[in-house]
Amino acid sequence: MTLQVTLNVSNHVVENAQRIAQQTKQPMEKILSEWLDHVAEELPVESLSDKEISILCEARLPEAEQNELSVLLADNREGKLETIRRVRLDHLMQKHDDLLLRKSQALREAVKRNLREPLAA
Repeated sequence: MTLQVTLNVSNHVVENAQRIAQQTKQPMEKILSEWLDHVAEELPVESLSDKEISILCEARLPEAEQNELSVLLADNREGKLETIRRVRLDHLMQKHDDLLLRKSQALREAVKRNLREPLAA
């Protein structure tokens, strides 16, 4: 279900959305909608329940993606990546980095809530 809303956004946001819309040949409204969907999926760690925090602390890339990432990294070290596979590697690395950041935020929150002991120094 979708609902049409009217928002005031900064010129900076509009300029970025317009640029991406032109590059991808998509309507700017679609770009903005996708951005909002993405932000809504990534709620601040502090707003998650204890159970969600615990699950996030143990999060990993799905096995298939981890295996693909390992292969792409090995091929990259050997200089065997063509452009499309390099784009895929960049995408998987970004996903991996984002997950590590969220996981570290969840670990910090878990310690704060006494769900976990602090890591030993």
